[in-house]
Formats: sequence, structure tokens, C-alpha cells
Amino acid sequence: MTKATAETAGSGELGRRVRAARNGAGLTLEQVSSKIGVSPATLSLIERDKVSITVDRLTDIAAALDLELDELVSPHRSDTRHDDTLPKVLEAAIECFTRWGYHGTSMRQIAQAANVSVAGVYHYYESKQQMLVAILDSTMTGLIDGVEGVRAKVADRPPEERFAAIVEALAYYHATSRGTAFIGASEMRSLEEPNRTRIAQLRRSVQHVIDEEAAAAVESGAFSVPDLKIACRVVANMCTSLAQWYSPSGPVGPEEAAADVAEYAVAIMKIGPRRAD
Repeated sequence: MTKATAETAGSGELGRRVRAARNGAGLTLEQVSSKIGVSPATLSLIERDKVSITVDRLTDIAAALDLELDELVSPHRSDTRHDDTLPKVLEAAIECFTRWGYHGTSMRQIAQAANVSVAGVYHYYESKQQMLVAILDSTMTGLIDGVEGVRAKVADRPPEERFAAIVEALAYYHATSRGTAFIGASEMRSLEEPNRTRIAQLRRSVQHVIDEEAAAAVESGAFSVPDLKIACRVVANMCTSLAQWYSPSGPVGPEEAAADVAEYAVAIMKIGPRRAD
């Protein structure tokens, strides 16, 4: 490995390239993590550039993805090594799961929706369960990246503004990624272990961000809601429910809808203590 390649391996974009390559290979976090000897949670941290990665670990990842090391670390590497059947298959699965539910969908229906053969579906995914895991992994990665990205940008602002910005980001995601967000809300029960527990932990990590920023605003005196825990969960549900009822063809755009939800969330947090009867 050259010096330039080693320097690239330490860059903040490497995790994103690993994730793009994994998605391009049609592999789940669990599949790749088992090949390289780490937990899915650790690989998720690597893909989000939250932990450093050694050259040896990077070599293992490249091998698991059937890539040369330089292909993975090069910022100019194309992420279109595979044909366009894979995204069609996943998009078809999302469409079918949203329409008929996970248990009501067959592999043949997914193949028909993707306009490929059933064998073509199995070329990339061994089962519907593997598809569901891939969809929810992608959903949580996008959601966590969005929320954490906004949190970093507003880190120097007052707690109330940080809270509002994070809620707005969460609401916007659910308004603009309605298919995957809807599946994330409705099909967690269909996940098998250990993925159900793992993805549930990722969902809780987003809730914890809301909780932490709301608690900071209470401490600063900006929020006065009597039951912070309940209020934070109400706010999270306001955001996630957008995937069920919001329509981009309506009179309100996703940006405006997300901003409105953030305003409502702040208003909830400013409700005063309960009055004694």
C-alpha cells in the first residue's frame, strides 16, 4: 500500500466509500461484518466514519466486497461496478412491502415489480428477510447520518435551536423517504434476530439524540414541559408519522412540513408544569 493510499485510508470519506461499495455489492452489514470478524454495530460505525480503521481491517473489507484495496480507497473509484438490477430489486421490494406488507409479498411479486426473473432476485438476495434487513440498514444509515450531520452543524447554537434543527431533519427525512420510512415503522416486527435487536438499538440512538438536546434545553430554562420523556417520544412519533400521511402532492412541501413539525415540537416542550386541581 502506498503512502498516498495510506493517507486516503485515514480520510473522513472512507466510511462512505465502504458503505457505497457494500450497498453496490448487495451485502448487508451482518454479512460483511461476519466475514471480517467484527460486529454489525462496529461496521456501522466504520461506515459512518465514527471510528478509525487500520489498513489490515480495510484490506479485509475489500476482500469481503470482492474488490482490490485501491478500488476501495480511491476517491475516484466508480460505485457502479454492478449493473442496475440491484437497485431495481430493492426498489421493487420497497414498493411491494409498502403495498402488501412483508408477509403478504412473495419473491415472485418482487421479481415482477423489478421486471426481472425470480432467479435474478435470488442472485442478489437469498430471502425476503435479507432484503428487509438491507432496506432497514440503509434507512437507519441515512437517518443517522442526516441527524448527526445536522447536530454537528448546529453544535454552537443554543439548546432550543439545536433541538428544533434535529427535529426538522428527522421530520424531513420521513417526509421525503416515505417508502423506506414506512417500512421501518411497520415492519420491525418482521425482523428476525439478531437484526431486530441491532436495528432497534440504532432507532433508540436517534431517540437519545432528541432526548439529550431536549434535556439540555430544560437545563438552560428554554423548555418547561412537565414530563420530558413522554414529550420526547411524542415529538419522535410526530416525525415518523409523516411517512404514513404526508403527500408531496399536497399543498405543503416537505421543507415547510418539516419546519412546521419542528415549531410544534418546540411548542410542546414549552408547555408549563401541570396545575394542581
